[in-house]
Amino acid sequence: MRKILISACFLTFAAPHAFAQQPVKLTTLDWCPFTCPGEADGGFNSYIAREAFKAAGVSVEIEFLPWLRAIEKAKDSQEVVGYFPAYPEGVRPEFTGSPSIGSSRVGLALLKNRPVPAATVEALKPLKIGAVAGYKNSKPLAEAVRGGLKLDEASDDLTNIRKLAAGRIDAAEIDEFVLGHMLHTDSRLADVKGTVAFKLNLEEMPLVVAFNKTAAGQKHLALFTQGLATLNIPELQKAYFAARQ
Repeated sequence: MRKILISACFLTFAAPHAFAQQPVKLTTLDWCPFTCPGEADGGFNSYIAREAFKAAGVSVEIEFLPWLRAIEKAKDSQEVVGYFPAYPEGVRPEFTGSPSIGSSRVGLALLKNRPVPAATVEALKPLKIGAVAGYKNSKPLAEAVRGGLKLDEASDDLTNIRKLAAGRIDAAEIDEFVLGHMLHTDSRLADVKGTVAFKLNLEEMPLVVAFNKTAAGQKHLALFTQGLATLNIPELQKAYFAARQ
């Protein structure tokens, strides 16, 4: 009997410790260099997510999925507690956004020999601007759309850059680091890398992890926030991308 009681006590004290060691799960998409399934560190935002949880004593598993599936899998789940990266104002009602895990510098790619327009409705409205369908637009571009600009939408950034290089659009809205990564690594853009460049920064958009509102999600949001506070995100992002230029 004493042996049974000792065993029971051991399980009582060991169980919380064992639970704490179980890795938390997040979902994301293929959006290099922020989230990269082909990179050892998973991309910058994946690196930050791991470091923040590590500082809080938690390990994390990250699953790469198509964007809408990544969101759905994290919804109302006790196992997958969140998805990333999300813009704060784009976080779904079923989720709570974390503090910033970095930022996306969104602006216009143009042909290198084209003049740079001003970031105003009057200057942007006459242009034929490509954007990715379903992506959030920068504030100046969204304002131009409300003022009558009709975007030329494509399914992905690659298509927009090819259209820009071919002269089918005047500019393409894209993140500066995403464009740089694509021009350096995507063989499908080898013939245009000397003609296309990021030339107008329109908005610096913070990125967050969206945690679901389950008990597990909110518990891990608190732990993540605690760990994130130990990191200097702007300096880490600056160093991360500088090393990859």
